[in-house]
Amino acid sequence: MVKVKQRSWIGLIILLLFLIVLGACGNAAESESTKQSVSNNQATADTKIIKTVDGDVEIPANPQRIVTQGYLANFLVFDVKPVGAPYWELESPYTMELSEGITDIGQIDGGSVEKILSLKPDLIVTVGGDEKLNEQYRKIAPTLVIPYGTYHEVHEEMSAFGEILGKEKEAEEWLQKFDEKVVKAKDSIKGLIKEGTTFSLMGPFGKEFYVYGDGVNRGGQAIYQQLGLTPPEIVRKDLIEPNINALSISQEKIADYAGDYIFLDISGEAEFDEKDPVWSTIEAVKNNRVFNLNPERFWPYDPIAVESQVEEIASMLKEFLEKEK
Repeated sequence: MVKVKQRSWIGLIILLLFLIVLGACGNAAESESTKQSVSNNQATADTKIIKTVDGDVEIPANPQRIVTQGYLANFLVFDVKPVGAPYWELESPYTMELSEGITDIGQIDGGSVEKILSLKPDLIVTVGGDEKLNEQYRKIAPTLVIPYGTYHEVHEEMSAFGEILGKEKEAEEWLQKFDEKVVKAKDSIKGLIKEGTTFSLMGPFGKEFYVYGDGVNRGGQAIYQQLGLTPPEIVRKDLIEPNINALSISQEKIADYAGDYIFLDISGEAEFDEKDPVWSTIEAVKNNRVFNLNPERFWPYDPIAVESQVEEIASMLKEFLEKEK
């Protein structure tokens, strides 16, 4: 009988030891599962999803090595310095002083792929255009394709890049200061412009002649959207309302699109004869109400450029209109 009891106790002890070992294994498995869960949560916290024309793209929440094609100033305005950008952005008057140390990646072509790869980026932001190139970029790093003209207005653009960089608050603060500068610029010309006065933005590019709307071309946003200058009705109807940035017109139609004042852009190696009979008979031209724009300063369309263009256009008008009074 005693032997039976001893065997029972031994069996019970063995069972208890088994349960203890099983429990320890379970706790270890649970602990490992918890660690894995924390790791997954950490991975999620380290990335974010950005909606693009190509669908949702997962990017680093805090990218450290950005390469950009077309959006350099959009990062610099947040005090974020990319590691690479094309030469034409590095040479912009609005970014030149801020671009020291940024590598020139050349044009948006096949030659840029190897240069971008050598920079080991963790994020690429490009205007795109060539899907074959975009595919190569995606193999290097998460890639945001933001086509030219995606953002029609500086508030929209700053908010979008604030989201990309996790700097929404900084975007709001910058826009508040921007709006204050716009109000100040508008006040500087208040009372100098007669009601109903119209302003055109136009000029030759290459062998074509263009009229521009209120978007990304030639300071259109600063002129029409921010300063609120009035376009001719035909410009409103043919460009601004349908959100068309530029419209090529024949020489015979230039007068139809000309306002009381003209902002003139001559670029793209265009040969333009300002004594041409069609041009010289336009009322704004005859009255010397033409403002020549510097392409280097009015081609860029980033937030830093728009901010400066608002002030430059207001200054041009103030000086001229005060003399005209």
